[in-house]
This record gives sequence, structure tokens and C-alpha cells, in this order.
Amino acid sequence: MDKLLNWINNNPSGFASLVSAVIAASVSLMVFAVSQFLTRRRERTQFLTPKLEELYLLLNKVSEDNAKFFGLVYLSSQGDKRSIEELASVDDLELYGERTAKKIIMYIRLYFPQLSRIHQLLFAAQSKLNHLIFHLHTNKPSDLEDVVDASGRVGHFIRLMEEEIIRNRNQLLRDGLFRKPYKATTQKEIEAEIPRPDGPVTNLSAD
Repeated sequence: MDKLLNWINNNPSGFASLVSAVIAASVSLMVFAVSQFLTRRRERTQFLTPKLEELYLLLNKVSEDNAKFFGLVYLSSQGDKRSIEELASVDDLELYGERTAKKIIMYIRLYFPQLSRIHQLLFAAQSKLNHLIFHLHTNKPSDLEDVVDASGRVGHFIRLMEEEIIRNRNQLLRDGLFRKPYKATTQKEIEAEIPRPDGPVTNLSAD
């Protein structure tokens, strides 16, 4: 320590140069670290953005398919021959949404696990609707009003999931310097009155 102090006393200009070099190196390292951090964050956001957009489009497809197939099911139950024929020609995987469901599960598990809870509710509602639709063609057909309620429930959870995605876009994409808390769908929203599905029964009152 004494040798160092003596050296500093004898070489004040050299010490000043050394301090300046250390500060400059530290600043350069800090700038590099911040630059790398921002670059990685930007790349991650660019990587996740198209995946979140695709997930949202898949939800739109589920909503459209739900309205389409519910309309066919309802009109078929009323004896509409064209709807009966069209429904009979639909691939089961398409009718029950299995292809789309697998894609949605993949995106959530791999990239957006925050959406798992609301998706599980949607998945359960879709499974119940599929079960009722399947039993429409058995010896003990489902009650049509149960199908109406189940279809409306699917639409309800689709809307909630879309709203959760929009509300938490930056958090899902991990964008922004300051991470805000994730705002999950509330229990009150989940338990809100479920509207009847879009389609031929929209204006009909439940008995």
C-alpha cells in the first residue's frame, strides 16, 4: 500500500491517466452491456410478435368456426336439409376444432404460459360443447338448449382470452424496459352473464 501511495505521489499525471482509462473502460463495458440487453430484448420481441399474432388469429378462427358449426347444428335440428348435408360432409377434426386446438396449445406452452389459465377454461368449454354436439347424433341426443348455452360459453371465453391478450400485449412480448404486472382475467369477468351464441338463435329467448 505504501509503495502504491508513493507511486501516486511521485506520478500524479500517470495516476490520473490510469483513473481515466479505468473509467473509460467501465463506461464502455456498461454501454456494451446495455446495448446487448436492448438488442436481445428487441430480437425477442420481434421473435414473439408474429407468434402472438398467429395465436390471436387462431382464436378468431375458433370463434368463426364456433358460430358456423353451431348454426349448422341448430338448423339441422330444425330439419334444414342443406344444413344436414353440409354438417355431414364436415371433417370431424374440423367440426370439433382439434387441429386448431393443438396449435393453440403449442403456442401457449412454448411461448405464452401466462395464458394457460384462461385457455384451460376455454378448452373445457369447447370440450363440453363437442360432447353435446357428438351426442346430438346418438340415440340419446343432447337437449338443444344445452348446446345453445355451451356454444355461448365458448364464445364468452374466446372474448375473455382475446381481451387478456390485448391487455397484456407488452408483457406477453416482454417488451418495454419496465415490466408491468400481468393482468389476468378476473373471477368476476369469468362468472359474468354469458351471452347466447351468434347465429340463428341470437334473438330467441331461452325457455
